[in-house]
Amino acid sequence: MKNNLRHKNLITLLCCLIAACMLTACAGKSATDSGSGDNANNESGQTDASSSQSADGSASVADIEGFEGEWIFVYTLFHSEYGGGENYDSCTMASDEYAPVSKMIISKKDGKYFADYKYNVYESNYLLCGNELVYSNEAAYPDCENKDWNFTFTDPFGEEDIPDLHLTMTDKDTLIAVREYRDEYEDSSYYSVSRDVYLRSTDPRLEDEENLRYFDTVKVSNAVDLLNNLENNRKIILEAGTYDFSKVDDYKMTNEHVSKEWGKYIISDVYNLCIESADGAEVMLSVDDPYSPVVDFDTCGNITVRGVTAGHNVEPGYCSGSVFEFDNCYGTKVEKCNLLGSGTYGISATNCNNIEVTDTDIYECTYGLIDFNGVYFAEFKNCTLRDSSDMSMICLYSSSSITFDDCEFKNNRIDPDYSTCYFVELAEYSDITFNNCTFKDNQYNVFANSKVKMNRCTVSDNGDMSNVESDMEEAASELRQRYKEACDTQKQIDLKFEAGNMDQATMNQTAYEEYNLWDTLINDIWAYLKNTLDEDMMEELTADQKVWIQQKEDSAKVAGADFEGGSMQPMVEYGDAAKSTRERVEYLLDNYVN
Repeated sequence: MKNNLRHKNLITLLCCLIAACMLTACAGKSATDSGSGDNANNESGQTDASSSQSADGSASVADIEGFEGEWIFVYTLFHSEYGGGENYDSCTMASDEYAPVSKMIISKKDGKYFADYKYNVYESNYLLCGNELVYSNEAAYPDCENKDWNFTFTDPFGEEDIPDLHLTMTDKDTLIAVREYRDEYEDSSYYSVSRDVYLRSTDPRLEDEENLRYFDTVKVSNAVDLLNNLENNRKIILEAGTYDFSKVDDYKMTNEHVSKEWGKYIISDVYNLCIESADGAEVMLSVDDPYSPVVDFDTCGNITVRGVTAGHNVEPGYCSGSVFEFDNCYGTKVEKCNLLGSGTYGISATNCNNIEVTDTDIYECTYGLIDFNGVYFAEFKNCTLRDSSDMSMICLYSSSSITFDDCEFKNNRIDPDYSTCYFVELAEYSDITFNNCTFKDNQYNVFANSKVKMNRCTVSDNGDMSNVESDMEEAASELRQRYKEACDTQKQIDLKFEAGNMDQATMNQTAYEEYNLWDTLINDIWAYLKNTLDEDMMEELTADQKVWIQQKEDSAKVAGADFEGGSMQPMVEYGDAAKSTRERVEYLLDNYVN
């Protein structure tokens, strides 16, 4: 039986689908033109199918190996062509922000194939169940690797403006769902094809979504090969050695993604790229030009740089280029790197979002550590930022949601002659939070020119910290206020019992509410303590808490033993547990909530 459900108008949905594909520009020309995007493991394994007649005379399709089963969406490749010769390619991975969530279940009954199809994007939900698939012995679209067959997923509602969805397989573990759109204008034309790639739900590759971004892997050993191999959806492995971009012969450059301006190479319009050192290899990225960044990405997305050392080959103090520079980028990751001077800043970024820096050392920079302008959401984890000078160490202009977690700042120095410089300089509604960070032997007059937040940090510097505040202080104040409110509620409960006009069922319920009042508060206090106490203290308190819980439960049982089986037993046990919990709340507030 067919069960067709629609949650929103299909025309509105198609607009959302096309918008979702175009929002994230990532897949490059090489992946699209070669057809590698149609094949998650770059193998061609086409399966033949043919039509026949069933006993009742209706069309029947022979079994297609591997076609049935549950399929999970992993990425979309979108390609468009305009009459003027302009082409556009993009890729949206399932793990990307605003990406669709989709799966498909294909089954066969009485010689016919059926599909259950779920596709959610933004606030639109698209669900069709039991939809019959119509067989055709031709390619799903002109450049498809599988030239032998496809199935049409027809629109059961007959809306002509929505192109049909065509299903095909390029190997036994890869399903492609394709939509084509064509339009002719008086003096131009438009063509687009959107390919949703699905893997079988049992495919182990689904456990490593990050590597699904990369359609191929290339090893390089010199700067020219590195620059020429920068392509979409690619992982580049760097062999040991020094990659000096200043020594690159411009005439050997063939990559349209790399340009040279004012002596520096700029990498642009590259998406889903990983550059990492080979296992155990020592890799150095460098430039001799003091005015150029070592690596400069412009208008790129989902870029990962891992396991490299990068810096300038100049004397300290003679450099005005950052080590890593990102402009108009999103989804940037820097992992296990060493970014050293004498670059002006370790990382500079303008008009970027979603930057993650982990397990990275930034040191010996001659202006400061970080310079962000128009950055939204940047997170530094387990990083060491040290031995840098002379100006503001962290400069934020119109940048928000910037956090440092478990980082160490040490031996950084602001020149005392620069009276307008701060360890953290914020402008135009910027904000920053430090969690569980250590500040040691840094020299500055004033830590920040505006409010910054610190939680569970250790500071042994001697500068003015008057602009530092803590989220935990607000949380502690809120907990104490809630304790006062709970005490007021307890008084009202006591008055109800003293009045003596409740029946036993009501008294049981009231006793439960009394216990729940204090139990809820102690749970919230515990959540606060997990975020404020250090690991050793929390471990010690947790052991003590387990002992107290057992004592509370034993005490409640003893109190209710004299009323076992009677209607008063719940009231007595809840009342005793409430008393124990309130005493524990007061103990934790007095000794651990500061």
